[in-house]
Amino acid sequence: MEAKKDTSTMDYGEIFKGNTRAFEQLFKNYYAPLRGYCQGIVIDKQISEDIVQDAFVYLWNNRKTLEIKTTIQTYLYSTVRHGALHYLKKQLMERTHFPRLAEFITYLQESEYSEEEVVKLEKAKKILQELPEQCRIVFVMNCIDGKKYKDIAEELNISVNTVKTHLSKAYRKFREKLDDRAYLLLLINSYLKKR
Repeated sequence: MEAKKDTSTMDYGEIFKGNTRAFEQLFKNYYAPLRGYCQGIVIDKQISEDIVQDAFVYLWNNRKTLEIKTTIQTYLYSTVRHGALHYLKKQLMERTHFPRLAEFITYLQESEYSEEEVVKLEKAKKILQELPEQCRIVFVMNCIDGKKYKDIAEELNISVNTVKTHLSKAYRKFREKLDDRAYLLLLINSYLKKR
């Protein structure tokens, strides 16, 4: 009878040389425990599976440049924990800021405007919803919540320059597709005055 190989001492160094068998073995040994660990943080099984798979994909895709200063096991748990916390933070941002965006869109829909204005409003609404997630969050925080760049940067744990980049990107989209950025800003100001 063949003795079971001790996976705790297995040399996973071969993974960094592109050895797919070593990677498959790592995946088999750690996928289930990592998924259980992640599910303990985020609760949702499917999200846990996605986060763990992302950690393995990142490890494999970046194996040539990664510098792991701990054990590969510690690295994987740390990566999964980071992914889980990032997911939770994203969920918190959505719960905090997206209701305000929905409220703003409802306001736009329920206010009385001319036919031409309604067309512009529909375009503005579509542009808002098409913005990348963090860009939309930054836009809502600045334009609808009235928060300063520095406050947004601190709350989202990003730099002030990143805040400016997101806002610049949002305004560029409005300029390209709405033809009238000033019109959108007037709508926002009108909404804020009625709150």
